[in-house]
Amino acid sequence: MVAAMRVAATVLAATLFVYADATTPVLQPLGLRGGAPPMPKRSMSCVGDWQTTSTLVVKGLQSRESSHEVTAKFMKLDHLSDWLPQEMHESKLIWKGNKVGTDETVLDVMYLDSERAKAKNIKLHQWVRAGPRALLYFNPSEVVAAIVTCGGLCPGLNNVIRSVAYTLLKSYGAKKVYGVQYGYKGFFDSPLQELTLDMVSQIHKRGGTILGSSRGNNPNEHMDKIMDTLISKGINQVYVVGGDGTHQGANAISKEAAKRKIAMTVCGVPKTIDNDVAFIDKSFGFDTAVSEAVKVINCALIEATDSYNGVGIVKLMGREAGFVALYATMASNNVDICLIPEVGFDLDKLCQAVGDTIDRNGHCLIVVAEGAGSEHFTGVDLGKDPSGNKRLPDVGLWLKEQTKNWWKQKGRDIEVRYIDPSYQVRSVPAIASDAIYCSHLGSTAVHGAMSGYTGFSAGRVNQRYVYIPITEMCNPEIKVRVDPASRVYNRMVVHTGQPDMTSDPKE
Repeated sequence: MVAAMRVAATVLAATLFVYADATTPVLQPLGLRGGAPPMPKRSMSCVGDWQTTSTLVVKGLQSRESSHEVTAKFMKLDHLSDWLPQEMHESKLIWKGNKVGTDETVLDVMYLDSERAKAKNIKLHQWVRAGPRALLYFNPSEVVAAIVTCGGLCPGLNNVIRSVAYTLLKSYGAKKVYGVQYGYKGFFDSPLQELTLDMVSQIHKRGGTILGSSRGNNPNEHMDKIMDTLISKGINQVYVVGGDGTHQGANAISKEAAKRKIAMTVCGVPKTIDNDVAFIDKSFGFDTAVSEAVKVINCALIEATDSYNGVGIVKLMGREAGFVALYATMASNNVDICLIPEVGFDLDKLCQAVGDTIDRNGHCLIVVAEGAGSEHFTGVDLGKDPSGNKRLPDVGLWLKEQTKNWWKQKGRDIEVRYIDPSYQVRSVPAIASDAIYCSHLGSTAVHGAMSGYTGFSAGRVNQRYVYIPITEMCNPEIKVRVDPASRVYNRMVVHTGQPDMTSDPKE
C-alpha cells in the first residue's frame, strides 16, 4: 500500500477529482451513470490512496501511524442512456477553459479524529462533478427547453433564468427556450412564452421572477396535461427552479418521461430562502435575504432607541430552520435577543430578559424566525397553504402582545414596534455574491442536461459544483437545521449576550 499523504489538520476538506485515462478513445461512454465509481487513473488532488472503488485510506494529524479507511457513498445519477440508445455529439460549446473529465467526482468535506463528527454519524458522499463535457447526449441544435419557477419568491430567480437561457441559446446554440408562466400550472393553464436573448438580457436587475410563480399544482395530479404540452412543443429539456415539493414534481416528470421512453431530461436548481436544502453549501438568495434583513433590523433599532422603554421586534423567514434570523442577527451586531425554531423559550424568562435589557441599554431589539415558539401554539390549526405547508400563527404579533401585557401586569409600560419584512426581504434583486452564484448554478444545470443526466439538481458541495440526485436531496429523513450546539449558534449567543431562556425541565 502506498503511504498516504500527511494532512495538516484534524478537520480535513478532501476533494477528489477523477479523470478518464488519456489513452481512452475519443468516442467514449458519456461517463458515470450508475454502479460503483471507477478507480482513479490520474488524480489532480487527492489526500489519500483508493484501495477499492469505494474506500479511501487517509491519515490524521494525531494518528499518522494509523490509517483511516473512509467509505464514500457514490451518489448515482439517472442518465437517458439507461433506458434509451446511447447518443454522442461533440460539444461545440464556446468555452476556452477546461472541461470536466468523463468520470470526475468530488467528495464531501471529510472529518478525521473528530469525536463530534462520529457522534453525528456524518456520512461521506462521492458526487458526479458538474460542468461542461467534451461529449454530449443531445445535439444542441435540436434542443428545445422549458424553464419554470415554483413556490415563493427568492432573490436571484431572474439571474438563474437568464443564466439558463444564455447558456442554452448563446453558448450551445439551442433551437428554442420557453418560459412556463406561474409555476407548474403554466404547463396547462397558460401559453408558453418563448424566451430570447434580448428578452432576458436585463432581467437580473429586478427582483422576483419574470415568469411568475405559484404554489401547488402537483405534477402527479396533472401529469398527462403536462406531458401533452411538453410533447406538443417538442421540449426535450426541462429546468425547474424551486424547493423540496417542486423538485419532487420535477423528478416525477423525469420518471414519466423515462416510462414513456422519451429522450427528455428534467433537472432542477434548489431554491429556498430558509437555506435548509440537504447537502449543498448554501442556497441562492440567502446572502441577499440576510443583507436585506439587516437593513430592516437597523430600522427597528432606531424605532426602539427613540421610544421610551422601547422594544423592536423583527420577524424573519424560517419555518423550521432559523438560518436567516441567526445570520442577520450576527451581521447587524445590534440585536439583543434572537429566537429560532430549533431552540424553545420560556415566556417568563424571555419577558424578564427584555426588561433587564431595557434597564441596561434603554431599549431591547428582538429578531424572531417565523417558526420560533411553536411550543406555545400547541393545538392551533390554521390549515395548510397550497404547497401543503402548515400555516403558522404570527409569532411576532404574539410576542408584541405578550411582552407588553407581561410588563403591564408588573406596573411597567413598554413601547413595542413590530416589523414583518418577509415580502421585502424575498422580492429584492440579488446582491453580487448571489448573482454570481445563480449564474454558476444556471449554467451548471445546462451542462448536466446536455450530457444526458436527468432527475438531478445542481448544487455546490464542498465549494465544488456537483449533480445531486433529486431522490437523495428530497429524502424526508434528512433535516437541515441550526444545531444549538454548533459554533455558529453559540457565537451568536455571545454576540447578543442573551441569557438561557429555555424552559426548565419538568419534574
